[in-house]
Amino acid sequence: MRRVKNQKVIRRIADRTRKAGKGRGIIASLAIALTAALFATVFTVGGSMIEKHQRAAMRQVGTSSHAGFKYLTQEEYRIVSEDEKIRDLSCRIFVGSADNKELVKLHTEVSYYEDLNAKMSFCYPETGHMPGREDEIVMSDLTLQALGLPCEIGTKVPLQIRINEKTVEKTFTLCGYYQGDRIARAQAAAVSEAFAAEAAPTPVTSAMEGDIDASDYAGRIMADFNFAVGFHLEGQVAKLKERCGFPEYAPVGVNWAYLGESADPSLLLLIVCLLLVILLSGYLIIYNIFYINVYRDIRYYGLLKTIGMTGKQLRKMVYRQANMLSWQGIPVGLLAGVLAGKFLLPVFVHTFGVFAVSGAEIELKPWVFIGAAAFSYLTVALSCIRPCRIASKASPVEAVRYTEGSGDHSREVQGLRGRQNFKKKPGHVNPWRMAGANIRRNRKKVVVVVASLSMSIILLNSVYTLVSGYDADSFVARRILSDFSVSDATLDSVTVSRGAVVTDGVTEAFLTELGRQEGIEEIGNIYMKELDPVIGKENYGLLEERIFENPKVQEYWREDGTAEIAEAWREEEKMQGKVYGIGEMILDKLEDPEGELDWEKFRSGDYVIGTRFFAGGSEGIDFFLPGEKVTVCNEAGERREYEVLAVADMPYVCGFQTFGIFDCDYILPEEEYLDLMGEQQPMRTLVNVRAEEEEAVEAWMKDYCEQIDPDLTYTSKAVAEAEFEEYKNIYTLAGSLLALILALIGILNFINTMATSVLYRKREFAMMEAVGMTGKQLRQMLCCEGGFYALYTGICSVIASFFISVLVVKPFGDEMYFFKWHFTILPLAVCIPVLLAVAVLVPVICCRYMHRLSVVERLCRME
Repeated sequence: MRRVKNQKVIRRIADRTRKAGKGRGIIASLAIALTAALFATVFTVGGSMIEKHQRAAMRQVGTSSHAGFKYLTQEEYRIVSEDEKIRDLSCRIFVGSADNKELVKLHTEVSYYEDLNAKMSFCYPETGHMPGREDEIVMSDLTLQALGLPCEIGTKVPLQIRINEKTVEKTFTLCGYYQGDRIARAQAAAVSEAFAAEAAPTPVTSAMEGDIDASDYAGRIMADFNFAVGFHLEGQVAKLKERCGFPEYAPVGVNWAYLGESADPSLLLLIVCLLLVILLSGYLIIYNIFYINVYRDIRYYGLLKTIGMTGKQLRKMVYRQANMLSWQGIPVGLLAGVLAGKFLLPVFVHTFGVFAVSGAEIELKPWVFIGAAAFSYLTVALSCIRPCRIASKASPVEAVRYTEGSGDHSREVQGLRGRQNFKKKPGHVNPWRMAGANIRRNRKKVVVVVASLSMSIILLNSVYTLVSGYDADSFVARRILSDFSVSDATLDSVTVSRGAVVTDGVTEAFLTELGRQEGIEEIGNIYMKELDPVIGKENYGLLEERIFENPKVQEYWREDGTAEIAEAWREEEKMQGKVYGIGEMILDKLEDPEGELDWEKFRSGDYVIGTRFFAGGSEGIDFFLPGEKVTVCNEAGERREYEVLAVADMPYVCGFQTFGIFDCDYILPEEEYLDLMGEQQPMRTLVNVRAEEEEAVEAWMKDYCEQIDPDLTYTSKAVAEAEFEEYKNIYTLAGSLLALILALIGILNFINTMATSVLYRKREFAMMEAVGMTGKQLRQMLCCEGGFYALYTGICSVIASFFISVLVVKPFGDEMYFFKWHFTILPLAVCIPVLLAVAVLVPVICCRYMHRLSVVERLCRME
């Protein structure tokens, strides 16, 4: 067969066909634009959040490098520098930590930085220059503010620097400063190489030969570097150790900020599911539009085949129309999605607390537009496969004789059930019967429309089930168990090393002033000392049976990599633990009590409350049971024997939030604790106040902790409740917005289906009116058709919502400790009447538009 160059003709016919149906084209373009807007919003918000989260994580880690070796000697640094597979190698030399009282809430590390390392560590001066002279220093604006010094070049900065076990005092001259990050684990202060060499010479003893502690950090080299790619960093570091000849346990840090190292599988699964939902929703409407349009023009395609057009050329025509509509709809959708992302991003950023890093501006990368456009076009391409196949296989004779639903109806008649129905005598004709028959004429169209309408309702119901399951009390209880909690600023800080944590920082002066405030209802103090428990032979035999020989515990130690350490403690017959002292207010807040929690009996001084050992996610294992005897000693070695009154867990927000391998803790009443341990200030103080006085007490407490005693810090229930509302609102906003857009897509799909069906059947309706059907009856029939769509949508939504709630929402929510699942259909009850109203209103409008022409005019016109 000779090939004819007819591409221009095909394109011309396709373009004229598309222009002839402008109304259909507008609906299709709008559907494509909505789909593109959804993808663009997800890519814009998601991409910006990933970018900001990664940047925030890097600043929290303190470096943008892929990885780094810690505590190197000069020789070890030379070995690393000779490796050819790493790049951007740069170092810093740790000198010490700033020990000024003003910096107790702002941990500051003093080091010498090479220029590249300072840039990697986000401490390169934005104003001024790196230190050159021995007395020059670069600091963050946060550190200078905490010291009460101005951000001005030449400012004299008096510092107390703890270098190993000694403290050095020196006054530096500020030569540069940069904007600090409060989320960083430590603020960096950069000194000159000359000062570092004099104050902290680099040791020659390798830190790889054994564990070192803070007393041997000074002077050691921290070598940061990058690899060619930022994926599988742990594997690349392991190979680098092997090439350098370093032992497997050589101290090294891998930057978890990079996605390859910190990607959460559940988060990735959520993103994939979100993209699939958008893809499916877009597919349903775009497929239905092209499916209807193809059948609408099937006679036209049949006539084209009679004059020689092939099936392949017909497919090209449909794809050409789809491509042109995509060119119109996708750019509009991308622009709308970016604008929506610009509106939504500040909400997400504020909720996840990364404002301090880089603001709330969207990160418009090329891949955002490419990815959104690619997914949008993929949706269009997938949606066109079936309609193109139908158009290409249309027989000229069958196409000319085609009426809507004839294909399905003929197959139904050929079947057994169809033959039985065919033989039945017609019953009483009414709008419901006729609407039902019309609905059954094209079951595929019904399935597509119902699925499209159901998706938004199912999603909205799932979001509502998730959000309504959030329990504010459980959320707040994990953060605070009273109206206020006061402690030293170092106690719960993640930036302060364990040795620098103050566990007796609530001063007598504060407690005195607190007692004078109006509205105070209850005050509870918590005391603590880290003292390993004294375990006798008999009791150690109980621990052997309950802990060391417990299969669950042994498996936990193996998985956690602490089996050797635990075995060493076992051989020495020693345990780790702490001793707490609590008041009556705290006794009522102990978790999962087993035994008798009687305050009068407990305060007698003869009893102690034991705690449990936790092996990962398993239930706690009692160290000692109620009724057994244990021994508690103080720092001077004095021992007292107590009977275990009960076993309970100290709430996380009340205890010392640093844990060891065992944590065999004892809890004593306040008076007995102070009598045994000696006078001591509380580690933490909980306060309850009258509701009407909360704001006044919080204002006083804020002023006291900022102005009078900056060493103290406080948290309040009001802040925790505000955090809960923000957390809840982010899911409500995101889910509701997505449900709204899916609802618009579903309604648009329904409108297109009904409108096209009415317009396509104009001659059919005209014939029915010619034989006696009134306009009112016709409207009733069409409204009943819409009612069937609403009915099927409601049934499908209820059933699907239940299964999705049980199989998806409940497992997802159970990952959050403050979630309590219960199934609800409240959103369904609200949405179904709205859907029913739309289902009735659309046919009425279409019918009114159709009746602009008389019956005769409609009978005479050919589509």
